[in-house]
Amino acid sequence: MNKTRKRRPPTGSGPARAVGERKSRLWPWGAAGAALLGGLLLARVAFPPTLDLSEVPGSPAGEMDERARAKIDEARQAVAADPRSGTTWSRLGSVLYAHERETDAIPAFQRAAELDSEESRWPYLLARLLETRDPAAALESSERAVTLFPGYAPARVLHARLLEQAGDTDGALAHYRKAADLDSRCAPCALGLGRIALAAGDLDASRRHLERAAALQPQARAPHAFLARVHRGLGAADDARTAARRAGARDGEVLQNDPFMNEVVEESVSAMGYQRRAALADALGNQTKAESLYRTLLDAHPEDADGHYNLGNLLARLGRADEAIVRYRRALEIAPEKAEARFNLGNMFLNQGRFDEAEAEYRAALETWPDHSGTLTNLANVLARRDRIAEAVPLYRRAVGADPENPIAHHQLGQILVRQGSAADAIAHFRASLAARPESGPVHLDLAMALAGANDYEEAWRHLVAARETGTQPPGDFARFLRQRVTEAGSP
Repeated sequence: MNKTRKRRPPTGSGPARAVGERKSRLWPWGAAGAALLGGLLLARVAFPPTLDLSEVPGSPAGEMDERARAKIDEARQAVAADPRSGTTWSRLGSVLYAHERETDAIPAFQRAAELDSEESRWPYLLARLLETRDPAAALESSERAVTLFPGYAPARVLHARLLEQAGDTDGALAHYRKAADLDSRCAPCALGLGRIALAAGDLDASRRHLERAAALQPQARAPHAFLARVHRGLGAADDARTAARRAGARDGEVLQNDPFMNEVVEESVSAMGYQRRAALADALGNQTKAESLYRTLLDAHPEDADGHYNLGNLLARLGRADEAIVRYRRALEIAPEKAEARFNLGNMFLNQGRFDEAEAEYRAALETWPDHSGTLTNLANVLARRDRIAEAVPLYRRAVGADPENPIAHHQLGQILVRQGSAADAIAHFRASLAARPESGPVHLDLAMALAGANDYEEAWRHLVAARETGTQPPGDFARFLRQRVTEAGSP
């Protein structure tokens, strides 16, 4: 048996394990797994010292990407030369998985797990691959991964999810809770606990867990979708509608840092693979590596519009606006219909005070995205800065119509309405802005001033205090005026 070294995730991914915490034992694969994997080189037999390449899974014949084809072929050649090595089989499984050859990756990881029975990565990755194909086999494999590495939070989450799907609520709860202990920012743990509490009818507990998941990953859709159900059950119709709107406006998944899967992603050399590796590096805070990966991708695929666009986004976040503009323009040369690139290019011009160019890009983006609230808002901002208020107002109204929770459009529209003497409408928009962004000091101050103009001094004072608490200082004469009016009314 090949004694592959015991791999552990990078420092910080979870608590260190005591010596001997990994448990070594053989694991009998269930009938469900055998049925799925039968005939795929999975029987426990003594392999010859070499294999014919045709006997190794994962032929790259249909692979269009030359680099991916070469990498898969190299990994298969290594297995053919040394089929008794768990290392060669696991590398093949990772390469195939990284290039979306998941069916072929299954027997490779199965063989790796047989040859290196003390390593937790292979049953964990195998369970991920089997989750939708054969849940029973996936559950068995995830249990083995947890047994071998009890301190790996992603394995606990996967096992909990599979137990939940199998109807073992108590088991799922135990593993979600343990995973949350191991990873205090585990959004999938909060989501799973919220989901189970909802199914059990404990709506208050479900709401707490789901709000935690939404706070950890604001762009994820699932927490808001479940919150809509919770609020409906609690009889909070307005909250339910708000949660449903938020779910509809988001498409992100609930993610968890997973070093084992990160290693798999690093094996990819296809165009999509480089995109994923760069995005992963960026998410983990390594922007230098992300930039290098995007540039490597574009050296090999110079006509990849997404590559130019994503590199532009990275450069923009790093404050390298001129370089970002070059990338957005190149993306648009390749894909003129790419509205998101026009929107971001317009943002670059707006920030640089190049209003004519910003307006042109926003108007072009609206031809593809006629109801995109951000584009409508920023075009209105350009027009407002150029004193074209009559053109800006209908755009702000379209923006809040497309996204009733757009805090910027509500705030800007409220400011214009105050100047136009429409205090009641302005107050409504300021309130809507605060509902979406309650910590905004400038909006609290603008609302305080609008309320004072409407002689509602007590509520105006509350918003003035809120503005101060968030670091926005009101004009001294307004604060003195408002304090006097509140004092005269008999309030503190």
